[in-house]
Amino acid sequence: MVKTGNAAVEHATLRGEHERLNARLAAPGVRGHLSVADRHGMGLLVHADFDAAEGEYAPSPYLMINLCTAHVGRILRAGDGPRLQGLLRPGTVAIALPGTAAAGYWDRTQMLGIAVALDVLDAAGAEPPGVDALHAAASQLHHDPLLAAVMTALWRDAETHAASSAFFEQGVQVLLRRLAAVRARPAAAARVRPLAGRRLQQVLDLMESRLEDDVRIPELAQVAGQDVRTFTRAFALATGLAPYAYFTRRRMERARQLLRDPAMAVTAVAMRLGYANPSKFAAAFRRVHGVAPGAWRRLHED
Repeated sequence: MVKTGNAAVEHATLRGEHERLNARLAAPGVRGHLSVADRHGMGLLVHADFDAAEGEYAPSPYLMINLCTAHVGRILRAGDGPRLQGLLRPGTVAIALPGTAAAGYWDRTQMLGIAVALDVLDAAGAEPPGVDALHAAASQLHHDPLLAAVMTALWRDAETHAASSAFFEQGVQVLLRRLAAVRARPAAAARVRPLAGRRLQQVLDLMESRLEDDVRIPELAQVAGQDVRTFTRAFALATGLAPYAYFTRRRMERARQLLRDPAMAVTAVAMRLGYANPSKFAAAFRRVHGVAPGAWRRLHED
């Protein structure tokens, strides 16, 4: 049983997180299909479509367990928690640890997400694994029929009965035991060297030619003649930045040039650089230059 003394706090926390989650599901590029909360505060279950994007992954106080339910595409998540990169396809499961901010990219995808409140499970006597026990699972994608089947069962149950507490808790415990049993992959034996010479220049030239459009990491890796994982590491060794971070920085430097033209609105600059969502452009500009585009323009007016 959940400790009744903490029930009001747990429900208030869950309601607040559910409201924040629903706000994110209403953002451009996201189409939510299902959003329910377990009545005992153990977690949330959502199902939504996501357009391809690049940027920040918002940190959550919950353990996030995500199942790809449609489309095939690549994903990169790098930040406070374990780095995650690979190919998402229906049936693929990925997790993100609580409180870990990150950035990266994701291709168009459809995801079923289960947000698990580990502290509430612990208070209920479920004794979930600690976050440390889930690090190995958070560093890799999982093509595990058991994980996919349990998450699908929870999804179908939620569609009919919302989040039935007994079934939800039982299913989540199965997921956590399976994920805690995952072991870290052995380190690659091959040493990756910094990208250099003609191959590096060809990658940089392609980036420069696409500053006002877009470019994908697999495309850059193909120019370098490497797989995505090797290319990402080799490029970072050569430039000090991951490919997406370097490309974003160059786009924001181009944005500064465009912002010097007083006749060009900030929204027009965002569109010129391939950002359909001006708020995403503003967030990227702020990360690189420390201020919003409009503020930067005012500071540099002649």
